Amino acid sequence: MNRLFLFVIIFFNACQNTSVLPSYSGAINEVVVVVEDNIWESNAVDTLRQSLFAEVEGLAWKEPIFDVIQIPKAAFSRFFETHRNIIIIQKGVQSKIAFEPQPFSEDQWLCIIEYKTKKELTQLLNQYSPVIAYKINQKEKDRYRSSSAGLSLSQAIKDRFNASLSLPKPFSLVLDTTNFIWYEYNPKDLELIKGVFVYSFPLTESLSVESVLSARDSLLKQFVPGLLEGSYMTTERLYLPYVSTFEANGATSFTIKGLWKMENAFMGGPFVSYIFQDTLRNEVVVTEGFLFSPGEDKRNALQELSWLISETKIQQQATR
Repeated sequence: MNRLFLFVIIFFNACQNTSVLPSYSGAINEVVVVVEDNIWESNAVDTLRQSLFAEVEGLAWKEPIFDVIQIPKAAFSRFFETHRNIIIIQKGVQSKIAFEPQPFSEDQWLCIIEYKTKKELTQLLNQYSPVIAYKINQKEKDRYRSSSAGLSLSQAIKDRFNASLSLPKPFSLVLDTTNFIWYEYNPKDLELIKGVFVYSFPLTESLSVESVLSARDSLLKQFVPGLLEGSYMTTERLYLPYVSTFEANGATSFTIKGLWKMENAFMGGPFVSYIFQDTLRNEVVVTEGFLFSPGEDKRNALQELSWLISETKIQQQATR
């Protein structure tokens, strides 16, 4: 009886293993769109193309938010079935959209759009194209979070600002002062710098994007000098930053995406800042990621920095 039971268990597990989905393939922010050429090139999918090819916010150069690979249904082979992000547009008995139905691979994002007429396809995409782009971005963010092993909570940030922020182990502490902390990842074999600042300044009734940038420039001039004498980091004012708002701890907070430069030196790149109001301590706390990666696309690295610092939580306690 025991041998029979063991055989059943082994057989069941073997059957289960045969149904395990393969791992997904493809690069981050890459999307495969399965649709016939005449439909893809028509006005019916204008809004989808606009959403997928929208430019990354806060850069002075053009980079699309996704890398799109369009193929007709006949080319949709097993090679493409396991791709990380897939949109399938096809004729159907009724017009509808399904997000993440039964996937072809593990942790895949899949969207199937069916349409009866091109007019109904246009209506569907007019409604759902921004949602599609948002959902792909959120899926990539979830994948990043699940793969971010080795993050460790910064005790310095917690002690100084009552804020929780976990950073990858390759990031090392560069500077720790009263109101400014600087972490950096700067591998010796690459021309690459990924930096994280956390700093604070007094909260006033006139809090605005301009007051935040002015405080930023003052602190960076003081604490982030360049290699050349008289050089220091500051905000590039020739390009308007991209600004959005969100709610945190019952107060309006900002996200700023813009460009930094070294005054009196030739260095620069993008940055993203999350600005929190700490009303209990009457101060503003900023977490910021900046990138230096000359000659390389910036989208993915800046996006991962943004995802990293967006996890910041301000502890609402009356005292430090």
